[in-house]
This record gives sequence, C-alpha cells and structure tokens, in this order.
Amino acid sequence: MRSLRRLAVIVLVGAVAVVGTAYVTGFDLAEWEHLGKPRNVLVVDGEQIRIPLPEGPPERKAASLPVSTEGTYAFMFDEGEQGPTRYDPCRSLRWTHNPAGMPEGAEQLVKDAVADVARHSGLAFEYVGETDEVAGFDRPLFQEQYGEQFAPIIIGWSTEEQTPDLAGSVTGLGGSSSVNGAFGEQRFLTGGVVVLDTDDVTELMESRRGTSLATAVIMHELAHVIGLAHVDDPTELMNDQNSMLITWGPGDRAGLAIAGSGPCQ
Repeated sequence: MRSLRRLAVIVLVGAVAVVGTAYVTGFDLAEWEHLGKPRNVLVVDGEQIRIPLPEGPPERKAASLPVSTEGTYAFMFDEGEQGPTRYDPCRSLRWTHNPAGMPEGAEQLVKDAVADVARHSGLAFEYVGETDEVAGFDRPLFQEQYGEQFAPIIIGWSTEEQTPDLAGSVTGLGGSSSVNGAFGEQRFLTGGVVVLDTDDVTELMESRRGTSLATAVIMHELAHVIGLAHVDDPTELMNDQNSMLITWGPGDRAGLAIAGSGPCQ
C-alpha cells in the first residue's frame, strides 16, 4: 500500500454562468413574495435555464448543530459578508451512486460516510437510488433523468486512466458548483461530485485498518462537497496529506457544523 495518500478536491466553478433576468411568462404562485424581483437563471451552452424554486417550507430538514470545538478549518467559497457558500439546509441533499467499478464490500462504506457527514453537519441527505451517470466534473447541472431540479450529488468510481486527476497518490476527488439562489445574490452549493479511485480504495480495504481508512477517504471527499477545503493541520481529516486519521478532528467538526448552518432560500 502506498505510504501516503493525498486526498484531493476539485471545485466546480466556471462551467456555468449565473445572471439575473426577469421572469415574464408562466408566473408561478410560489414567486408571489418575490414579485418585482428578477429571477436568476443559469446560462448553459447559450440557453437560459431558470434556477429552480425551493421545494417545501423554509424550515430546516434537520436540527442545526452548535460549534462546540475549536481547530483549523477552511471553506472553498467565501462570499465576504454572505459568509461561506453552503448547501441550503431547508432542502434534502439528494444523492445518487453509480456502483460501476466499485470494490466488493464498498457500498456500505459509502453509506456509512454519508451518514457520518450528515450527523456532523446537521444536513439531511436523501438517497435517490443508483444511477448510470458517470461521475465527473463536467457533468450538466440539469439532466432529464433527474427532473427539473438540479442534478443530485453523485458518488462514483474511476481509475487513473479514466480520470487523470486520480494519478499518483490521489485516492479521491470532491467538489460542488456554486450558484445563485432563485432570487437575490445569496449563493448556494449544488450538483456535488465524488470520484473515488477503485484501485486505491481496494488496496486500502485490504490493509489492517482498511475499511476505516477507506471510509475516511469518502468522508473527506463528501466534506469537500458540502464546502470544506483542505487545511495544513495534520491533526485534521481535511489535511490533504492524511494517511492515518479515520475520524474528524476538532477543526473538522467545527467546519462541518458551520457548513450545515447556512441560510435557507
């Protein structure tokens, strides 16, 4: 097994442009409170796509968590006065899994990692089933198979040959896109991606602390998905050179709690 495994993050930004535009036809009653405000759209391949309205009441799906620890943490997107860009806690974070190439026995590790991130962030994850979409960072944010909402977070498997960014000691990649909400300037994360190296995870699972280390890799990448960035502190799981840690450090836990305490649309 490699003596050191580097955990990587890819920030999905620049693939789409966000602009404000007036929504003039097909008025939706859900927009009544925003009457007179421009509706934000995404410009994708020259086509304007309205950013979906939030579903359900503006209430958290799960209780927010207090920041009860101190340590090192960082965020990938910071909008100044708006604070870090995060997922909307009033929406379930829908996620899907493409098991193609998955090492035997790894499905439970994926589920355990998702549950752990949900528990430490106060965000509600909702599994929407398997997909045949290939996990990658050029994915469209809107896809027919997922309906009119943003594409869910996807977790998938690959190799160095298929995904060159997994070359060397990189065991996983993770990130999300940053977009405006349906109205206003507040930005939110969406369309998260986790790509895991099949060979590296297989090798990890065969080691002495295999399943715990492999689960920690997935946890790390999911933390990137919900907005956390790498830190230099080697005592935190979000350190990019981690090779031994299997649980969150104090800074990780603080960052996860903050990541789950963003504004609702």
